[in-house]
Amino acid sequence: MNYKQIKVIGVALIVTILTCSKPVFAKTYYVDVKGSDSNKGTKELPWQTLNKALTSVASEQGNTIKLGNGNFDLTGVVLIPSGINIIGSGTNNTIIQGEMKLVRVKNTSIKNLSLNGKSYAYKVGSYIRDSENLNISNLAVNGYAIQAFDIQRVKNSKFYNMRIADSSFNKRIAGGGGQQSYTITIGNLTNVDLYNIIIDTTARGGAGIGSANDAWPKKTPWSGQPGVFRNLKLYNLDIKVDKWNAWGNGWTPQMALEFWHHNCFNCQIFNSTFNSTVSLFSFPTDKPTQIQVYNNLWYGPNNPFYACEVASDNIELYQNYIRGGSYPIAQFGYNYKNLNVHHNIFERTGTPTLVAHFLGKISNFRFTQNTVYFNNLNNNLFYFQKGEEANQKISNNIFYNTSSSGKNSLGAAVGVSNNLFVNLKPSGKQAMNFDPKLALSGEKPFPYYKPQSGSRAVNLGAILANQKMWNVGYDDQRTEKKP
Repeated sequence: MNYKQIKVIGVALIVTILTCSKPVFAKTYYVDVKGSDSNKGTKELPWQTLNKALTSVASEQGNTIKLGNGNFDLTGVVLIPSGINIIGSGTNNTIIQGEMKLVRVKNTSIKNLSLNGKSYAYKVGSYIRDSENLNISNLAVNGYAIQAFDIQRVKNSKFYNMRIADSSFNKRIAGGGGQQSYTITIGNLTNVDLYNIIIDTTARGGAGIGSANDAWPKKTPWSGQPGVFRNLKLYNLDIKVDKWNAWGNGWTPQMALEFWHHNCFNCQIFNSTFNSTVSLFSFPTDKPTQIQVYNNLWYGPNNPFYACEVASDNIELYQNYIRGGSYPIAQFGYNYKNLNVHHNIFERTGTPTLVAHFLGKISNFRFTQNTVYFNNLNNNLFYFQKGEEANQKISNNIFYNTSSSGKNSLGAAVGVSNNLFVNLKPSGKQAMNFDPKLALSGEKPFPYYKPQSGSRAVNLGAILANQKMWNVGYDDQRTEKKP
């Protein structure tokens, strides 16, 4: 074979390869209430229904369906194809009524629209399973009978910029036997962010965000294997729930956020506001779990919440501001370890004022550099029902009782050192008793709890004299940017 023959064959081969591998370009299709489903779905000749678009647009090609103004009723539960984008004209303009089901989809986004349950005619706004690379954002959700989202076995995805209301229920029965739902159910998530989300359940009651697992037995879910949250972040949330939970005897505080029966590996909860309880519960494990809870605000003046249930290993709580409620930190269970509580502000909480450990001891408990501001006449600040572990540490805190006639005691004896007591009997090693000269004016918590110039509380409490401001809670000025 000579050179010219080789050259001809080579050129022919290249042409064949280019022809066979012709790229598929994503297309944009249009839907408008004034269109017709007999049209071609172009901008000039849009379809009329989203259902027509969903059954006509090719999946897995990155195609986009753009929705105009108006109501689009799905008339039931509709499967969303994989690899498409559904983009509305804004939450006040594009309203989808019905239920979206995303199962085994990837590279899919839903943005800029409202999901409406049509006055509870529809049960769940969006049911999501076994999916990845989702971008669900800029949504308003309301009026669903059971919940807004049911999300399980999802990875590498984001859910953000949402306002969700009236999409849960609470049929509480005092004494027990009631039922309720979460606004958002999550389970077995990996590399998932939920942020910039406002939830309000007060219309019909119900919890905020909570966990579930399809694999758990329905009657005895605690007997199933724990679920897994890995690299899960929840931040810039504003969750308002009703007062009482339907669980148990109907007299437990409602759950704003609940990680139940899930092992958490590198999970974070931050920059959020809760008016009721955050519960972090999983059975003890030898696996290296980790949960960080920081820069949050708890404030629900009419709710008897305990701010955080810490029934899991390796929890760190710091730079939080807890205002009111009953006991702010509670551990129900046995054999937990490594609870680190530092640089938090506790203001006028209930009884016990600080930490309550029920049922079992906790190993390597740390309570350091906190400011505790209270007016409680008769109760201990700590309550260890089963006693204290030898490796406990309680140090460099400010315990500030606003009442000079207080009868409190610390309620702790092991590892207590270098704490400041105001209107409270000093205890432990190197105990101090002087006025820390906190500002006690201005915005809370900063600079309200910052020591003034000349204070002797140089290395005590949550906010140091030379420390820069740290913020707590939900901020409606925040954008999608990750911290």
